[in-house]
Amino acid sequence: MDRTRLSRAIKGAIAAAAVSTSFSSVSFAQDTQAEVEEIVVTGSRIQRATDTNSATPISVFDAAQLEQSGQTTLEDFLQDIPSMTGGQLGSSVNNGSAGLATVSLRGLGSSRTLILMNGRRLSSSGGATGVVDLNTIPTSIIERVEILRDGASTIYGSDAIAGVINIITKKGFEGAELTADYGSSTHGDGDEYLAAVTFGTGNDKGHVMLNAQYTKRDDIWQGDRRFSECPLGESGGNVLCIGSPTTIPARFSPLSNNDQFIVDPVTGEVEDFDLARYGYNFAAASYLVTPQEVASIYGYGTYELWDWEDVTTIRGFSELSFVNRRSDQLMAAEGTFWAPEVPLTNPGFPAGFNEPVTIGRRLAETGGRSFTQDLNTWRGVVGLEGEFCNEWTWDLSYNYSRWIDSQIDRGRANTIRFENLLDPAACAADPDCAAAVAETGETAWNPFAENSLSPAMQQYALVTNSPIERARLRSFQANLVGDFGEWALTGEAPAWAIGYENRSETTEIIPDGAAEIGQIYFVNGDAWGGSYSVDEFYGEVRVPVLEGRPWADILAFEASFRYSDYNTIGSDTTFGAVIEYAPLEQLRFRGTYSEGFRAPGLDDLFLTPTVSAETYTDPCNDYDADEDPVNVVANCMADGIAPGTTIGTQATGLFGGNPDLNAETSESYTLGIVWTPTFTDDMGFTLDYFNISIDDAIGTLTTNTIVNGCYESANFSSPLCDLITGAPAVGTSPSADAPQRRASDLTIAGQLLNSQNVSTFETSGVDLGFDYSMEMGPGIFTVNATATYLHEWKYRASADDPTIDLAGYYGADPVTTAIVAFPEWKLYTTFGYEYDCWSAFTTVRMLGEVDDFDPQAGDLATHIDTTWYQDVNFNYFRWENIKITGGIRNVWNQQPPYVTNYDDMNTLMRSYDTVGRFFYGSVTFQF
Repeated sequence: MDRTRLSRAIKGAIAAAAVSTSFSSVSFAQDTQAEVEEIVVTGSRIQRATDTNSATPISVFDAAQLEQSGQTTLEDFLQDIPSMTGGQLGSSVNNGSAGLATVSLRGLGSSRTLILMNGRRLSSSGGATGVVDLNTIPTSIIERVEILRDGASTIYGSDAIAGVINIITKKGFEGAELTADYGSSTHGDGDEYLAAVTFGTGNDKGHVMLNAQYTKRDDIWQGDRRFSECPLGESGGNVLCIGSPTTIPARFSPLSNNDQFIVDPVTGEVEDFDLARYGYNFAAASYLVTPQEVASIYGYGTYELWDWEDVTTIRGFSELSFVNRRSDQLMAAEGTFWAPEVPLTNPGFPAGFNEPVTIGRRLAETGGRSFTQDLNTWRGVVGLEGEFCNEWTWDLSYNYSRWIDSQIDRGRANTIRFENLLDPAACAADPDCAAAVAETGETAWNPFAENSLSPAMQQYALVTNSPIERARLRSFQANLVGDFGEWALTGEAPAWAIGYENRSETTEIIPDGAAEIGQIYFVNGDAWGGSYSVDEFYGEVRVPVLEGRPWADILAFEASFRYSDYNTIGSDTTFGAVIEYAPLEQLRFRGTYSEGFRAPGLDDLFLTPTVSAETYTDPCNDYDADEDPVNVVANCMADGIAPGTTIGTQATGLFGGNPDLNAETSESYTLGIVWTPTFTDDMGFTLDYFNISIDDAIGTLTTNTIVNGCYESANFSSPLCDLITGAPAVGTSPSADAPQRRASDLTIAGQLLNSQNVSTFETSGVDLGFDYSMEMGPGIFTVNATATYLHEWKYRASADDPTIDLAGYYGADPVTTAIVAFPEWKLYTTFGYEYDCWSAFTTVRMLGEVDDFDPQAGDLATHIDTTWYQDVNFNYFRWENIKITGGIRNVWNQQPPYVTNYDDMNTLMRSYDTVGRFFYGSVTFQF
């Protein structure tokens, strides 16, 4: 039996990655026999015979699999992979996304998932240090995506705690290719377009490739889907359309108590405020899927400069790209969330009241708040590489990336001017205000009536917010890879790699001028920024000990280290080790251990206090004095809240950085089995156990944790109560009965969510992979399956808090505070068949059942059943150089589940499909 290194590489080619084949790669083994290329595998700098010869768990997805998914963005493809979970950003996030698309390995956060392109870093997304916007990576340049499902700080440095996603581009492409895609939902909205052109040419001296791509995604409105057309709430055992307590006309409350009233828009009479009856439907004016346009240019080139005989070859290479992204989010109109005071002299002041009132008035006349981003990002890599005469390889490179995002937010409120509009005396003292209200024939704006905010008033009191975000990355790398050929214990010599990197990153956030002087509500007016620089040295060695022995087809060890010296947090050293053992040619065991760290991001360190609306479940909402816990009942009554009172679901808090943060530290290990049976060359199975623990994690307590812990303590005795600082801290009016904790609309206000090194994470589970191809009838049938079982996902906010385990539940993600699902099981399986000039694929996606982690008494929807999606894809290629593709995503139009404790859209839109059935088609021309 041939036991050479090439033989083992071919035998393991299908199965050593958890899901590494698509139909286009069925004949990979045969192609490999013709030519085996030495490449660098993600997770190692040492060259291997194939990417599947890695001893670390790697999933590899090629361009064909991306095409079969029917996705025009990388975001939508990656987020379906079972090892991804948690609070990821994308097209389904309207409130707070800023147009970003992110991915989170193991649910540990996008800042702990390192994303590379051809092994080198990309720029951070403005102020979100360590977070890469997937929208800036065009799909038509991708040759394959390698996902290292293991910590890799010793190889790549900070941010690789959860793993690495390495985008490999089509550097060797030759010829010309034109692609056009179009898709639309079954409702006729959310249209997606893609147009791409790629050119490549080369000779024995060099090669050049140029790509241009344009994508467009149209919007979908929440009001255009039955499940999201109105914000839902629960009261008295019923699900009701309740909306927001900031209404039109205004909900108002006297200064002396918490009683809530409204002037009925039909009868004109003052009525007790009933959220189910008068709540404002903010969903109808909000996006369900956000629109965007992305245009990009990408180029890659190499050229042989010198062949210094008996010393080294020298080849130059460069990688240049430019991306422009224009994206939008649209939310319901601004409201007077700061609860301004209305004097008795207001012309619309309700009869029967003899003291000023505070109001919650939705500015529906403005049409909504729009958020627009115009992002430009540049990236350039230049370098030299070569091979010494002793076959050692080297490379030097310089990487420069720049990100500039010019943002425009419209429909924002100038709080001072709105307060002028409400007070006749103050308005008369301001000529601009007096002129604005003169057209109505009144002395001030009447918020107690509908359609009373005139265009002139809007022009006076609304302001446009125009902040700018900038980020810059600079990196110099030097790598040297070789082996100790003369000391070989087997047919494969011990190999090593050493290197150095100097990296610096800068972030700058420039606020709008009006925000700087405090005249835009809910907008941080503080400029902030910062920078870091780091010098790093790494080393890696692989030592094969046994080869071709009875019960030891291969035994090899690997070790690595990285020393990092930051100007912000000092130095740190991490170590890693790998063992690979194959008792038989068809059976291989692998194990890894690695230390990791993540340096605090610039936002973690320097972000100024920023107001944020956090979704939460108030323990005093609709509480029952006879059924709820004694402490909760007593504390709610102490706040002046009567049993059965309905309270909103958004609490206004404060995020902020902390310059005294230290690095996060982690330990991770994996144990795996790779089986490639000898009775067929086209089957493989992988099983990998993973365990990752993070100490001194940078995080924040969630609003639910703070509020529930506080209200479950006797007489507000918990230290968590000290983190609720009240409405004045966030610029809103306090509750008359509980000014230290609640706003005038009774929601919690001023909770502190600052970054701290107080948290711990621990997650473990099993990744499964299966690949198989066989002749079936006249064609070939293939199966590619990958699944993840999440055994535990534990989080502890601080030493004084209990440990929570979200595996199998949905709840507030401690990383992002968004409410998301952490199912125990996730599955992604593709079945394919090819015959003659056509091929067909169907993909089955599954999310296991989950329960509400912290349900409240009386909640009606706290369980989500196992959810299945099916996609189909068809390809026809009878004509030479022409390929036609069509398909359907979510064939059965699976709707997202309703849950009581939802994030937005009455569901968990970060976890479940909100678009519904989607049809698409494409045509590709090759020359």
